[in-house]
Amino acid sequence: MRANILDILRTQCKLKTTLYGFRVYVEGRQLTTKELNKIYDLPPKNMGSLTSWAQRTFGDQKFGIIMNRGENLNNELAKRMAQKISPLLKKVGTPLLGINFTFFIGNYGWTPIGIHQDDPGESVIHFHLGPGEKTMYTWNEKKYKKLAGKNRFNNKDVEKFLPYANVHPFKEGDLFYMPPNVYHIGKSDDLSVGLTLWFNNKLKSELAIKLLKVVEDQYLIENTETMVPDKNGIEDLSASRQAIDLFKLPKDLENLPFKTFMKEIFKIHKYALSSNSGYGTSPLPKEKETKFSIKDHVILEKPFVIKYVDSLDKQNLLIFIRGAKLVLLNFEGIKSLIDEINKGKKVSVKYLLSLLDKDWKEDIGIFILNLIDTHYGIRKV
Repeated sequence: MRANILDILRTQCKLKTTLYGFRVYVEGRQLTTKELNKIYDLPPKNMGSLTSWAQRTFGDQKFGIIMNRGENLNNELAKRMAQKISPLLKKVGTPLLGINFTFFIGNYGWTPIGIHQDDPGESVIHFHLGPGEKTMYTWNEKKYKKLAGKNRFNNKDVEKFLPYANVHPFKEGDLFYMPPNVYHIGKSDDLSVGLTLWFNNKLKSELAIKLLKVVEDQYLIENTETMVPDKNGIEDLSASRQAIDLFKLPKDLENLPFKTFMKEIFKIHKYALSSNSGYGTSPLPKEKETKFSIKDHVILEKPFVIKYVDSLDKQNLLIFIRGAKLVLLNFEGIKSLIDEINKGKKVSVKYLLSLLDKDWKEDIGIFILNLIDTHYGIRKV
């Protein structure tokens, strides 16, 4: 798992972005965007160790790396963790804002952001990957608020409050659970890696905002035209079309009452989560297309399952692969192909193509398999 995370760091160095909440601290100070370029120029080497990379990059300096949402940058780690938490999700349910990774890497001593409380509704499982040990200090919410007063947020005056803390030491291979609303801080004096899974049962208003974001992502088309000033009277609302017409809704959704429409959006969101084993972020699509022939065999990328549902007017088939939504015309043969893949057994491309319409050319079936493969729904075996 440490090797998987080093692979994520290699990808991060290639992407050179802070889009995923990538932060680096050296001797307690957060590096600027310009300073991060020096880190990007020193990616971990293939087959190299965490220790060797840390020494090469930071020398004897104390450093800390925090990176959010790494689940979309390494398919092997995403699969491994999905398998581990599957029984838990069946028991407690899937968070409606999904599950995300955050990595903590380094020998930074106290967590650089100080004593803090996670956002309301967030709970965290910490898989400690070592090699160094770590200690988590937690405080009862009411007691800590009384002790710290207005200084309770991102409080770096840690020593003052240690006599009142609960102490949780852990080492390589241990698991630590952080329930919601707990004030806490970690300490890592020796080089270590922590992989944390965040269960995002946040405020209901955040789910509402997320659903509006789904509408934006799915149906708002890009436009570079500037608006035209409104010369009409206050009762004339025709100028609104400048914005409203940019939403290209499917015909089966465009005339629905607002709340009914939002339920359909929630259905899309729920199918996407289910196809991605609860992860809130989809993997980046493959850059290179896999070449398939009728002599090849494929298998489902377990534990993930491809989901599909008819559009309301039954004209289209909405297919969900690792959180990504595809829209194809509604043919029973496509459903049969997906059902066969979802059995999770090795299956020949030739057999899968035989399930499609007999009049279709071979390259149509290959195209469908490529769509699924691009989003890590299957792999060639």
